[in-house]
Amino acid sequence: MRQLSAHEVGHAIGFGHNYYDSDLGRISVMDYPHPLVGLGADGRPELDEAYAVGMGEWDKVAIAYGYGEFPEGTDEGAALDRILTEARDRGITFLSDQDARPRGSAHPQAHLWDNGPAAAAELDRVMLVRQAALERFGERAIRRGMPMATMEEVLVPLYLFHRYQVEAAVKLIGGLDYAYSFRGDETAPPTFLPADEQRRALAAVLRTLEPAALAIPETVLTALPPRPVRYGPHRELFPRYTGLVFDAVAPAAAAAELTVSLVLDPQRAARLVQQAARDPALPDLVEVIGTLREATFGARPEDGYEAELGRAVERVVVDGLIDLAGRAPMPQVRAVAEYELADLKEWLAVSADEAVANGDANAAAHSLALANDIRRFLDRDAETLPAPEPVRPPPGSPIGSGP
Repeated sequence: MRQLSAHEVGHAIGFGHNYYDSDLGRISVMDYPHPLVGLGADGRPELDEAYAVGMGEWDKVAIAYGYGEFPEGTDEGAALDRILTEARDRGITFLSDQDARPRGSAHPQAHLWDNGPAAAAELDRVMLVRQAALERFGERAIRRGMPMATMEEVLVPLYLFHRYQVEAAVKLIGGLDYAYSFRGDETAPPTFLPADEQRRALAAVLRTLEPAALAIPETVLTALPPRPVRYGPHRELFPRYTGLVFDAVAPAAAAAELTVSLVLDPQRAARLVQQAARDPALPDLVEVIGTLREATFGARPEDGYEAELGRAVERVVVDGLIDLAGRAPMPQVRAVAEYELADLKEWLAVSADEAVANGDANAAAHSLALANDIRRFLDRDAETLPAPEPVRPPPGSPIGSGP
């Protein structure tokens, strides 16, 4: 096993790289752990165990390796190797920011601000916490005497409370389990994640796109007035199409763009193509795009508001596929995305006709617009048109950095 240099150990200690601890069952960093929010017996969010107490297990390993002293006559190299071997046997793996931060990264355990031993299951739990908090959200979120409109500053991180867990769970789709290895250290070779684990993660991620999950409670919408003078818009609020009035649909488009852009990341798409080519039992890009399409275009909204949210999500999906088909570096990724767009265009044309027959002008207009946008892209007329600007979510890290 390769010995870490003092510089490497100090870097790991000082900058809090990620590790997985099988005993604690949570992904941790030294400096910025994500708060663990639970639900009480009454269904209310609880912060009783928001933060871990004491040093992280990797921190102990790094300090023992970098600063431990051994009895005279000890084979220091062998003793240092044992520290790392024992840590590996406990499921503690050193991985750096290069494995955790990129949007297209693949390791199932290297995440920022993530909790739980299973990223997909934790995403489902986080969505329950988020929903419970949204249902209780109101004026008590701000100080007395503050403009009611400033509730939006609190609503943004709550509405996007799941964003970091989505980033964690999506890495299981086309994910690869690996560790830093060197010749002779007996580290297990890189392996694709099991097919069922990848599909469970995809299902959990796509549940964040359901209109019911994206709907903001009516009690919140009615409580948010336009922003008063001296409390103008800034970068940490939701974008809006509605001028001064709070936009009830744009937050859903922003949240959907976050999820869809991660699912359709070009690097992830390329891994999906290649993993299925090597092992047909694993999901491929065709399956993932088809599942995404079924989850969004096949949604069944409960009311007009959810229907409008569903249309916003479908727009994000089409724009994401167009972007993937036009910009992905891997030719086969572009080919699959374009193939799926061509099929979706035909389906949308039929859907528009059905909506006209049913007297639903909004649905017909939406389907026709999407079909025409796809047609223009496939004909490459889109190259003469300005690219649509996606509705992006407000920044998530760090919050409170100003305009």
